[in-house]
Amino acid sequence: MDGVTAYGLLRKFQQLQEERVHTYKIFHEGHKIYLSTGPNYDFIQFRTLVQDITQDFKRISEEIIKIECQLRNMQPELTLHVIKVQDYEKRQLELMARLQLAKQELQDMQHIEDAENDILMREVHHLKKELAVVQDKINQNMEAVCYQLADLM
Repeated sequence: MDGVTAYGLLRKFQQLQEERVHTYKIFHEGHKIYLSTGPNYDFIQFRTLVQDITQDFKRISEEIIKIECQLRNMQPELTLHVIKVQDYEKRQLELMARLQLAKQELQDMQHIEDAENDILMREVHHLKKELAVVQDKINQNMEAVCYQLADLM
């Protein structure tokens, strides 16, 4: 019985993670649209998007925390990858916010050819690389969840 319930919880976790990936895509596209409104950015519309995205992320995270607690009570060894994904997702959101700010600053300074512009370009490049590493870690842990699901079948 525990295996079936743990299986269901891990499947729900996968579904929530898919929702989170979709939410990130909306956030990314919204930011691209926001940047296209520069130099007189449509901040009000972007702020509304950020508020909606924040609510989605909060809901997803709260549901995953509930799953983690239920799994911990049933089969604690199954929570490791769920916890890691949550930690990496937190880091990903921080990096994405920093990247968006850096991109906007770079766009605003595009017409200026100086050392500060070069620093910003290097920061954007560095943040993109760091984001790719975090996304890879998330994918590795989600793959491990797939193996756990297969073991529970």
